[in-house]
Amino acid sequence: MKAHHKNDRSSAEVAQQVSDVPRPPSESCTINEVSGDLFDAPEGSALIHACNTLGVWGGGVAQSFKILYPAAFRVYREYCLQYRKFKETHVITDLSDKAKGLSTVVLPVGTALIIPPQPSDSRQGKKKKKQHWVICLFTSEGIGRHVDPPAQILNNTFAALQDLKSKLTDLLLDGTEPSPRGLYSCRFNSGLFAVPWTHTRQLLEESGLRVTVVTPPTQGE
Repeated sequence: MKAHHKNDRSSAEVAQQVSDVPRPPSESCTINEVSGDLFDAPEGSALIHACNTLGVWGGGVAQSFKILYPAAFRVYREYCLQYRKFKETHVITDLSDKAKGLSTVVLPVGTALIIPPQPSDSRQGKKKKKQHWVICLFTSEGIGRHVDPPAQILNNTFAALQDLKSKLTDLLLDGTEPSPRGLYSCRFNSGLFAVPWTHTRQLLEESGLRVTVVTPPTQGE
């Protein structure tokens, strides 16, 4: 990514822009839940989902991402493999500690990866597809029997959402590169990671990001 250069917009203006797209009907709520197909989100939108750090999109909604966005998958996988070579750590907030203590996790757990639209992903088949950004929230180090415990996944999610908001703000402050036109997500963490959606939704609301959460009709309330 190019070096960032500040423009005439203030940080406050940019923060407001980050939180304003897409805007749900209620001003008091940052989350708009709808029924439909996540992958039908508007052109230029960013699609958010939860990921492991092993470089694997092998099941659930992640498998659909791998099929529809193979070039984005390769970016994600290479990103994970690079981190696994060095085993760097960082400190995140421990939400289970009433005093909001800290816990140490291995990177990229607790961070977000923003993958711009990949040209080859929009040219699959005879029909041109919409261009979408893909946002990976690293909320569990492992998968299957080695998936992180729910409490740790929520700690990781809180940190990853804060990291995402910071990175989106940097993109807008830069002004020299495009940024997502809106944020859309599945009910991340609630599938193979088995964390109740209400718990993740609360953290998403607290982040201040305005996100349209798309749920298949068969998975509605």
